[in-house]
Amino acid sequence: MIRIVLAAVLTVALLAAATPAIDEGRAARTAIHLDGETDRLYRATRSLLAYEDPTRPSVTGPRRIIRVRLPTRSWTASEATLRIDGEADLLAYRVGDGRPRRTAFRDVDLRTPDGPIRLRTPGRHRLVLSLVRDNGTGVVVRRG
Repeated sequence: MIRIVLAAVLTVALLAAATPAIDEGRAARTAIHLDGETDRLYRATRSLLAYEDPTRPSVTGPRRIIRVRLPTRSWTASEATLRIDGEADLLAYRVGDGRPRRTAFRDVDLRTPDGPIRLRTPGRHRLVLSLVRDNGTGVVVRRG
């Protein structure tokens, strides 16, 4: 009987010691994934600017469709949210309850006509990027 109690206590102690490391690994893996999504979005905006000609907002012009995936909370991923702010030309994401990580799109005029885009639910989200000429050249980001 003492062995069973001792084994149970030892198991609980080991699990309590390992849980912070599991949480940290989960958060790091999710951040690496979202860094990749941010990089893909940035490369798509740069591609539009480098290889396409802008059009007026009322004309269908060059565009890129990007699918962004927010992970579902699991043993290997944390919950995350993503925000695209055209006014500040930045993309920010938050893993769990951590601090937001911001990426400024310095050389890209991002535009989100309906206000900042917030992605909160896990799964795939479709974003449509289009190149427009209206008060300068900008990349409009909309949900698709």
